[in-house]
Amino acid sequence: MAFKIRPYKESDHDMVYEICLRTGNSGKGAEHLHDDPLILGHIYAGPYITLEPESAFVVEDDIGVCGYIIGAIDTKSFFNKVKSNWLPNLQNQYKDPTEESKPWNKDEKCIHLLFHPETPLDLPEYPSHLHIDLLTRARGQGLGKIMMDHFLKNLKDRGSKGLHLGLGKKNQRAYNFYKKYGLTELKRNSDTIFMGISFE
Repeated sequence: MAFKIRPYKESDHDMVYEICLRTGNSGKGAEHLHDDPLILGHIYAGPYITLEPESAFVVEDDIGVCGYIIGAIDTKSFFNKVKSNWLPNLQNQYKDPTEESKPWNKDEKCIHLLFHPETPLDLPEYPSHLHIDLLTRARGQGLGKIMMDHFLKNLKDRGSKGLHLGLGKKNQRAYNFYKKYGLTELKRNSDTIFMGISFE
């Protein structure tokens, strides 16, 4: 099957959100974990394709879009834009779950992030960051490397000096892929491993 990488278009929006949900459980489907099928996309995909579409690319085959690679060239300024230009509209659509309502379900944990976004890592040597997701039918065919090459070249051409990313500690397949690609582990916390690569 032939695959093609191309810049994101607005008509890809719904499919990007769907892929985010279908890969949102450490690479596996998260449909059974969320009553709201849009909430993962609102956090991990929507801000990128809306606020920085020039750093968003999709891969498609004969059936349609089956993966994406999205990110930000400058993490710090991007998250400032997320707080001022993305989250306020969503905060009007959702209600912040209360401490009294704990334990929260998966949707409530995500909604909490809309009101209390995580502070991005301050990694001046690795200012850019990315998210990459592929549906099952697009895996195991070398596409991940091709997409990374494409994305990193775009960042380098635009002046970035390095990038980082985060992945779930349980996602061993992704960890092995990034390590083989040349990323090194920078730090980890209770549930996330952060890796980076320098362009200089």
